[in-house]
Amino acid sequence: MDKKYQVFVSSTFEDLKEEREKVIETLLYKNCIPVGMEYFPAADDEQMTIIRQLIDECDYYILILGGRYGSIEPKTQKSYTQLEYEYATEHGIPISAFLIKDKGNLPNNKTEKDNPEKLEAFENLVRHKMCNFWNNADDLAGKVSLSLDVQIKKHPRVGWVRADKIASDEANSYIIKLKEENQKLKEQINFLSSATPAGSECYMQGNDLFDIHYTVPINPFGDDRERLYIVQKTWNEIFLSICTVLLKPITEKFILEQLERALLAEEYASINETDFQTILIQLMALKLIKTDTVKSEYDGIYTYWVLSQYGRAEMIRLKAIRRANNSSSFNK
Repeated sequence: MDKKYQVFVSSTFEDLKEEREKVIETLLYKNCIPVGMEYFPAADDEQMTIIRQLIDECDYYILILGGRYGSIEPKTQKSYTQLEYEYATEHGIPISAFLIKDKGNLPNNKTEKDNPEKLEAFENLVRHKMCNFWNNADDLAGKVSLSLDVQIKKHPRVGWVRADKIASDEANSYIIKLKEENQKLKEQINFLSSATPAGSECYMQGNDLFDIHYTVPINPFGDDRERLYIVQKTWNEIFLSICTVLLKPITEKFILEQLERALLAEEYASINETDFQTILIQLMALKLIKTDTVKSEYDGIYTYWVLSQYGRAEMIRLKAIRRANNSSSFNK
């Protein structure tokens, strides 16, 4: 996200115009939003209220001290610069303070005449915390840039972003979250689909036997007379006889033909319709097979049969070739 940090620049004004301009230029170059007293007219109670609100909204605070103490606020008898500094300190705004290194080299119009004691007390207050010293405008701008990098790394703040960018990022985050949740649900569904269905233990299955009634014509090319036979098959045998063809969607007729080929020895044998439907119902009850519908351009809607997820897992369990031992290496 393209984030900008709002930085409050606090200093006296007339004597530090060049230095402030350099610092503000540096902040703009660093994609920050500079805020300071030059955006306000006279110093009064209303202005101080606005400045406090602005400091609350800022991410970082920069103090620049030169040779002047600044305009005095009548009620506290402190300079507005000192009041700004104290307010930022009280409210936990990360502060970078810069004091001029040698006030003796300043011209006379940039030194404090009225309140030198207050300026010294303010400087001592600032020195009790971490501070830097500057020589000229360029030196100050460079040190502000480095200090702000450290502050952003050590004290990350909320910052500011475009409203449309927030909406976009929130939407992207929401989409990513939905994808993650969707993937987890898919994994859970696959797991549950491959697990033994709840309640299936009450149904005949596995090695339980089922009597299949079938008929064979006495003379396939003569009259309609038939002989009735019964063959016993386990449910595993029944399922294994058709599971591989059910990897693709097939019709009931194809399932019946596959059962007759795989389970009955006699040619022209036909499984009893009732028994065939019982087989389908039983395999559905065991959640081994399922039905679905397909819309055909020519034949309308028709129903087909296919293995369920659990049916695929059971097919693998029953048909996959196992090793003779538990060795984890391949024999070469």
